[in-house]
Amino acid sequence: MKVKRFFAPDMRQAMARVREEVGPDAVIVSNRRVAGGVEVVAAHEHEYEAAQVEFKRDRARKKRRDEQIRLLTGKGGQPSPSPLIAEKEKAKARIAAAQREDEVPPAVTGNRNQQIEADDDLESILASLKERQRARPTEPEAPVAMVRPEPALDVSPFAPVSTPAGGDSALQVMQQEIHQLRAMLEKQTQIPPPSESQVSPLERKLNALGLSSRLQKHLMTGVELGMAADKAWQNALARLAESVPVMGEEFTERGGMIAFVGPTGVGKTTTIGKLAARYVLKYGSSSVALVTTDTYRIAAHEQLKTFGRILDVPVRVVDDANSLEQVLQSLRNKRLVLIDTAGLSANDPHSQQQLEMLESVTLRMKKLLVVSCSSQRQVIEKGYDAYKGLGLNGCVLSKMDESGSLGEALSFAIEKSLPVAYAADGQRIPDDIGVGNKRDLVSRAVLTAQESQSENALGDRNRVPPLFNAG
Repeated sequence: MKVKRFFAPDMRQAMARVREEVGPDAVIVSNRRVAGGVEVVAAHEHEYEAAQVEFKRDRARKKRRDEQIRLLTGKGGQPSPSPLIAEKEKAKARIAAAQREDEVPPAVTGNRNQQIEADDDLESILASLKERQRARPTEPEAPVAMVRPEPALDVSPFAPVSTPAGGDSALQVMQQEIHQLRAMLEKQTQIPPPSESQVSPLERKLNALGLSSRLQKHLMTGVELGMAADKAWQNALARLAESVPVMGEEFTERGGMIAFVGPTGVGKTTTIGKLAARYVLKYGSSSVALVTTDTYRIAAHEQLKTFGRILDVPVRVVDDANSLEQVLQSLRNKRLVLIDTAGLSANDPHSQQQLEMLESVTLRMKKLLVVSCSSQRQVIEKGYDAYKGLGLNGCVLSKMDESGSLGEALSFAIEKSLPVAYAADGQRIPDDIGVGNKRDLVSRAVLTAQESQSENALGDRNRVPPLFNAG
C-alpha cells in the first residue's frame, strides 16, 4: 500500500510534493499542523479506503497508549492530582486548535478525515475514563464537583443532564461534555455548499466560453498550482487550441463528390452556395455541379437552382425518376460535385429512406456534417447520432454569427474527434466562410463570450468586472 507522510513549511509546498511523489491521482488521508509547518498523509486514489482504515487504526492505537501513560503518571512521574480536569482541558485545546486552522482550507477528503480524527480522539478519551473508573472503585467523590460542566462549555444543542452523585456521576458528566464537543466539531467540519467565491477565475472564464465540464477538467489539469491568473488563462487557451481537430486545408480542393448532411435549418444549402462560388471564382464553372436530394421542401431546391443560375453550373434533382446513384453516375466527368440533402428529424418517416439512399451509393462519396453553433449540445448530438453511421469525414460549423457561445460546438468537435473543415459566420456569398483554423476558432469563441457578457451587463452597472480583461 503506497501511503506516504509529508512534512512541509506550508500547505502549498506539501501539496506540490504529494503531486510529485504520489501522482496526480493522490488523495489526502489526513492533514494537520505540526511544529514548523504542516503534516500531510496521502495515498493513491484506488487505495484511499484501505489507507484511511489503516491510518484510523494506527492513530487510535497511539492515542490509547498515550492516554494510558498520561493517566498512570503525572508531571515528573508523580500521580496526576486531577486527571478528569486534564482530560477536559485537553479536549478544549483541540477545539481551539480546530478553530485556528481556518487559514488552511481542507479539501473535501480533508474535512472527512478531520471528522474521523476528532471521533478517534473523543472515543479514546471516553475509553480511558471508563478504564480508570473501573480501576478506582473506591476513589473519593470529592473530585466530582470539580468536573461538572462549566457555563462556558454549554454551547451545544444538547441540554444539560442532571446526574446523581456517586461513582458513575463523573463518567456521565464527562460523557455529556464529550457529546457536546463532538457536536461542536461536527458543526465546524461540515462541508459548506459550493459558492461562486469558491470557483477560481480560470474556471469562471472556461465556463463562460460554454465548454463542457469534461473539457474544462482536461484544460485545468495543465495549470500548475500557484500559476498567475493571466498565465493560467493563456495556458488553458493554448491547450484548447491544440485540442480542436481541423482539416487545415481547402477540402473542396481535393475534388470528388461531397454530401452535406444535418438537421433542418443548420445552413446546408447556404454553405454549398458559398463553397461553389469560391470554387467557380478560382477554377471556373465548367468543372462544378450541384445536386439536391431535398424534394420535400420546395424552397430548398429552388434556392439551389438559383445558385446554379447565378454561377452558371448545372443543378440536378434526385426524385422518383432519377435515383441518386444515376444522377452521380451522370456527373462523373465533373471535378467537384456538391450534394445537398434533406434535413429530416429522427422521427420523420422519410429520414430512414434518405439514409438508405446515401448508403447505397457505389461511388466514393465524402460526407460533412453541418453543425449550427446556435444549437444546444443536445440538438447537435441528435444530429450526429442520426448520421454517424454514414462514416462522417468532418464537420462544418455554421451560423457562428448567430451564436451566443461557441463552446458547445467546439466541445462537440473535440470530444467526437470530428475535424472542422469550414467555419461560416454570415449570409454573404462567398465571403462569410473560411477553412477551419485552431487559433481562429478559439479566438472567435473568446470574442463571442466577451460580446455576450457585454450585452448582459448593459442593464446592470453593479456587475462584477469583466471576466476577460486579463489575458
